Amino acid sequence: MINSQDLAATKILQPGSHVHHFYQFAGDESSILSFKHWLEPQLSASQRIVDVYEDRPKLGSALEKAERYLGLSSIVVILISGVAIAMATRRYSERHFNSTAILRCLGYRQNAVLQLFLWQFLFIGLIASAIGCLLGWITQEFLLYTLRELLPAKIAAPGILAVLFGIMMGIVVLFGFALPPLLRLKQVSPLRILRRDLEPLPSSAWLVYGLALTLLCILITQYTEDMRMTLSIIGASALSLLMIGGLVYLILGASRSLLAHVNLTWRFGLQGLSKNRHANIVQILAFSLTLLAIILSFTVRSDLINDWQKQLADDAPNHFALNVFADQKDRLQLELKQQGIDVSYFYPVVRGRLVEINAMPVQQVVTKESQGERAIHRDLSLTWAQNYAEDNKIIAGEWQAQRKPGLVSIEQKLAKSLKVKVGDTLTFSIGSQQINAQVDSIRKVDWDTMKPNFYMMFSPGSIDQFAHTYITSFYLPAEKKDLLNQLVKHYPAMTVLDVELLLQQINRILTQLTAAINYLLYFSLLAGFMVLFAAVQTSLDSRIYSGVLMRTLGAKRSFLQKIQWIEFSILGFIAGTLAVLMAQLVIYGLYHWVLKLDFTFNLELLIIIPIVSALFIGFAGVWGTRSVVNQSPMRVLREL
Repeated sequence: MINSQDLAATKILQPGSHVHHFYQFAGDESSILSFKHWLEPQLSASQRIVDVYEDRPKLGSALEKAERYLGLSSIVVILISGVAIAMATRRYSERHFNSTAILRCLGYRQNAVLQLFLWQFLFIGLIASAIGCLLGWITQEFLLYTLRELLPAKIAAPGILAVLFGIMMGIVVLFGFALPPLLRLKQVSPLRILRRDLEPLPSSAWLVYGLALTLLCILITQYTEDMRMTLSIIGASALSLLMIGGLVYLILGASRSLLAHVNLTWRFGLQGLSKNRHANIVQILAFSLTLLAIILSFTVRSDLINDWQKQLADDAPNHFALNVFADQKDRLQLELKQQGIDVSYFYPVVRGRLVEINAMPVQQVVTKESQGERAIHRDLSLTWAQNYAEDNKIIAGEWQAQRKPGLVSIEQKLAKSLKVKVGDTLTFSIGSQQINAQVDSIRKVDWDTMKPNFYMMFSPGSIDQFAHTYITSFYLPAEKKDLLNQLVKHYPAMTVLDVELLLQQINRILTQLTAAINYLLYFSLLAGFMVLFAAVQTSLDSRIYSGVLMRTLGAKRSFLQKIQWIEFSILGFIAGTLAVLMAQLVIYGLYHWVLKLDFTFNLELLIIIPIVSALFIGFAGVWGTRSVVNQSPMRVLREL
């Protein structure tokens, strides 16, 4: 059983018995593979290695989803970082138009100007990436110390490749999102010395952004090993941005029609939105993408934890009763009921072996590489029932209300590995006899409910004549453990299997995953809010300049504060609304194609996020433009 790259455990299963051997050690993925290669030659022909994805499918699914959430967090942080870099570099380039014009007057060529700023950004990127790697290492040590009670004693240390990958990722993200604004510096004309309103033409950034996103997709896919999730998030986000960009353009254009119906304060606020429509669209999309990343992190984290908590209830069965004879079944059920203990359905069990599929020996149908090859070399636990279990789901065929004898339902994964479909005829060897049964349905089985489940479920009257015992499961609280001794005395032939330790181990692993997911969420939220605040700051220069002019013309401080509050709040409300709509689209695709979770449209987010976004961005905008109302106009202009 392989729990993770840091905690490895191997389970040796011997078919036909209840003997299991566990090997557990800490190490990276290469160490795990080396251990398995060392162990496999020492196994007998009847033994095999079972990993967590096969032995505990739902636990393996939880681990897989946690790994994907880690990849999702990486993608989210990279997208947030890209937005912050693009917005900050845009403001940086605009503030260096004048100095670049001076350099052009002094004889600098366009390529020389561009190389100057590229070298500066390379130096900044190397320093920032190195600092980020150092902070990442410190944070990892802090998390390992905080979660030391939940983790194994030894954890694999980060290698030099992780540091190099972090620095390379930082440089790629920096230049991928910073290069388009920097290309405008290359096009600054020397005439800007005389005409400050002469700005360079915007560069064609689509090619640069496209190359950057392509390279980022490759690097992220190499890191997360999940191309489907990477393409789903980036593709859905890009499609949503294109669609919503046009919608925002129409909304800002329609805001002009409201000017004649509002008071003076709201009129100036709405004019600020429609006057510089292109810049506001870019800013709203930046806000929306950042909020989208935050919503993704929070929503997926919450749904994953809820999904894990539903897997095992507090009263999930923790004991199995095997080898219960027919004349003991009703008496055992009554005795447990008198003790206040609920038991699962008593399933009859007949031991048999699958020998033929459509009159062809199974050895000729199943290859050695198939998982079904293991099922044909051992006896299977066969049962019959009129109704299938509640946690089973029919995915092919039909389970009729009154099943006639001679029918069998097969589990989904086994059917796939044996290449069995509805209508096929299976031949089983039970004792010295052989019986045929036609497949009437294929079931999807939830193996982790701690209730009896079977690969093969026959219709009543098919195998009733063979000798059989019964199996059931029940939940026994800790204060009633003494009841086990009483049961063993009353039913000496019965075998009671205690799986309490297994349940505790599963809950412990899920606790580790939940704690790790929570810490990842905190970092994503912190990064998102920092970027939101930084994005507000990048668009303040033009608004501060307009505010200074209005102060010079006699506008009061309270009037300017109201205008800024209205303008930024509307920006935040629009961005929050669009972010929720984009998030629902991305989450639907993510749940449907990647995480395999149930999707429900979250109406609460549609109400809460726009309001919170309007308040936060409104406050950040008013705080950023406070210099307009607190300082003299001349001093503010000198600082720009």
